[in-house]
Amino acid sequence: MTELNGQHNLSTTPTINNNGESYIVPFDIYKEGYDAYDISNWFKARVGDNGTPFGIRWYKHGQLMDVTGMRPFIEGQVGDYTIDDSDPDNPKINMDSEASNVHVVGEVNDCQEYGVAIYRLINQAMPQSGIFYGKFGVMGTQDDGTTVMSSVDVVFKVLAGHMNMIGARQFYVSEFEKALLEFQAKIKKHDQDYQQQLDANNEEFQKTNDDFKNQTEQVITDARSEYINHVQNSRDAIDALDSEVKSNRAELTNINDHLSGVEQQIAIHDIVTIPQHTEDLKNISNAIDERLANVKTAPVAVENAQVLQQRYPNGADGIFITADTGHKWLWLSGAWADCGEYQAIGIGDELIQPLKQQQAFDEQNIATNYSLINQNSESIKDNTVHLQEVQGAGKYTQIYLTDQNGSYITNGFGARLVGNKWLPLVDKTLTQSDLPADAKAVGDAINKATAFDPEKYGIPVLYLWSDRIETLTDKTITLKNEVTYKFPHFNIQGTLKELKINGQYTASLPKKNYFITFDQNFAAFPSFGKQHKYVVKAFYLDASKALDTVSTKLWGKIRKTHIKASDRLQDNHSNYLVDNHGNNITAETNPQLAVGGNCGTGDGFPIAISINNKYWGLYSFSIPEGAWMAKMPSKVGYATADAIWSPQGALQKETNLKDQMTLDFCGTEDIQWAINSINKLIDAVMANYDKAEDFDKAVSPLIDLDSAYDYYIYSVLINNVDGIYRNYLLQTFDGKKWYFVAFDLDQTFGRAPGFWDHTLANSDTDDWRDNGATFEKLTGANRLMYQLWKFHKAEVLSRAKDLINGVMSAPAVDTAFIDYERNIPQITLDEETKVWPGTPNTSVDNVNRIGRWYMQRIEWFKKRYLDSQSSELEQLKAKVANLEHSMAGK
Repeated sequence: MTELNGQHNLSTTPTINNNGESYIVPFDIYKEGYDAYDISNWFKARVGDNGTPFGIRWYKHGQLMDVTGMRPFIEGQVGDYTIDDSDPDNPKINMDSEASNVHVVGEVNDCQEYGVAIYRLINQAMPQSGIFYGKFGVMGTQDDGTTVMSSVDVVFKVLAGHMNMIGARQFYVSEFEKALLEFQAKIKKHDQDYQQQLDANNEEFQKTNDDFKNQTEQVITDARSEYINHVQNSRDAIDALDSEVKSNRAELTNINDHLSGVEQQIAIHDIVTIPQHTEDLKNISNAIDERLANVKTAPVAVENAQVLQQRYPNGADGIFITADTGHKWLWLSGAWADCGEYQAIGIGDELIQPLKQQQAFDEQNIATNYSLINQNSESIKDNTVHLQEVQGAGKYTQIYLTDQNGSYITNGFGARLVGNKWLPLVDKTLTQSDLPADAKAVGDAINKATAFDPEKYGIPVLYLWSDRIETLTDKTITLKNEVTYKFPHFNIQGTLKELKINGQYTASLPKKNYFITFDQNFAAFPSFGKQHKYVVKAFYLDASKALDTVSTKLWGKIRKTHIKASDRLQDNHSNYLVDNHGNNITAETNPQLAVGGNCGTGDGFPIAISINNKYWGLYSFSIPEGAWMAKMPSKVGYATADAIWSPQGALQKETNLKDQMTLDFCGTEDIQWAINSINKLIDAVMANYDKAEDFDKAVSPLIDLDSAYDYYIYSVLINNVDGIYRNYLLQTFDGKKWYFVAFDLDQTFGRAPGFWDHTLANSDTDDWRDNGATFEKLTGANRLMYQLWKFHKAEVLSRAKDLINGVMSAPAVDTAFIDYERNIPQITLDEETKVWPGTPNTSVDNVNRIGRWYMQRIEWFKKRYLDSQSSELEQLKAKVANLEHSMAGK
């Protein structure tokens, strides 16, 4: 296979046979750029194909992933779409609201060796018109089945019988296709407008129809009311009913006449012309006739009014006689009405007497049962008193009954049933010798006695309480004013204003970073003053817990070597400031060096965190990215940019500061001045120069070369391969000149971007991301590094020599790590492994490995760069001496 996207494909890897050919697309789960592949020559899928295989080779930071034992999955949406190209550099796909969801999960054997995963594309992934827009990924591990890793957004589109796979961020659409999409969108909009108008007409029609029905129902209601009034006023039930039938039938004739008039009005005004309404009126007339025919004429006997209302709560047709009073009852106007004593012939003792006998029998049973209940109650009281006389044993009390699942048992009305239970007396304080111990109290005591307390070992502890902390999995969710805290080290406690996950990548890890906004200011870092916003970093993937923080501290020491405090200060009128003795007042005026603290970058110290009274592990209490890290005010000229990825992070393309380079802080809401300023720098760095003086003249007013030299050298010394085109900051204090800042340094000192691997200290292979950084290799990953090595190689090596003989010497670096780790006792590192057993390299990554690696690195660096440079200088000196000797001889 050929090399794709800079990644090497092994010739021994399995392939996918499709029409006799093979093709596997490389995906890097951490690559945030995009690639497009025309796979039509290898992949012959067509519209409607089902189960067509397609191969992806998975990388992680450029390294082949082990996906065996996992399952491939596809998830996204399928349907029509439109293109939003208002931002030409970042066109967006807008899926249609009617697009359907797609979720396909493959089998374990679809994931093979060498990072290959086979995806079976179902027919929904390739509709006749439209696209699939979503993600490809792998899920599940051999251990717990919970790991989910996915690609950047992926798009399939089927055009002219072949399929293209492309990254969703740069979705290419031809002018013709764009016009076609716009035309289709207009047609769809026209269809929607037409449907809305049709729905509106239907709604008007329905309203008219409803009005007609309401008029009809009102007529029927009036007829029914009239009928009930006739029944109520009749003395003879049968005659009254006959008379009522005649009356209602006469009224029905009037109703029909009225309805005919209504229909005529409908016809005149062209409101509605549905002939079925005439049939509806006939059905209503027949229903009334049937209802009148089925009315009960013989009286019905019931025990009493209460039984009548319980038996017929919604009423019933006919006359009902209550046996206890002999009164007749009718359902009138939605309620049962007592119409007085019933005087009709035929209702006598033969009907009423059996009911009275049954009522008497029921009353006797009730009396008997009540007597039994009283007897049982007395017996229960006697037993309770007897049990309570047993001294020191416990008490007999009433409790709510529960089933085996702990759910309350209730009666038919939802009330909880009550029973009795013997509760033995126990000692909940664990201080009495004559009572058995309470089980919960014993368990709490054991947990308290065995719980790890880092404060015993001098580690500051931040205590947090909230049931929702452990459920956070997304950095977009913020817990506001609901997390209580206590921080004894700083004598503060209260309720956090905000707590959220810091960084989307850490959200996918078991142990997460948190951004915390306290409800009060305090000086965790004295040189930065009192603040209330901080970050706690988990370092789940760094068993040493020291790489990021110590590397940041070392960067601050490198920058501080430039502080001279020799610049004479002037006032606004260009007058030099002097002291009482007339001496000039001098200071360091470089804005990044003058801010104090750690020269514009972060800082941190080890703490422990407890969440809901559970030890949560070691963290670094750190300064967050933003304004106060560099002590920047909110005004024009102050900004911090964050490099995310190539090409903008590599200074190879202009930015809008919303792409592969973003703003962490801007002193104003308007960011255009910052965009213009940093693009001026990028343009100058991208330009071609023949002479060093031309390069210096164009670039030095826009970039602080001292900080650029330092970052270039520092990245080679600590093998900062993940910080060349990303994970570094640029700061400006005047809106014109930018300064390099080292940041996010947890993949340094031999740690590879894959986290589980390590790089050699003396590797000179060409694969710099996996095997190590050299000055030469980094020139291809950052345009400024290229220019520095081309025009200022001597200055770079001279500065490197000073650093490795000073703050970056092997003993100095080793001491920096030891000084940080000495604040973390071994027992806390052991406890960290118990709490987070999945942390990689726990037996490897420690200060001993880091110190040993850096000693080897310095030895390699001197031999590769400094010793050869000295040798070249000696050779030049010898040549000069020979020339001088020759000239003297002549």
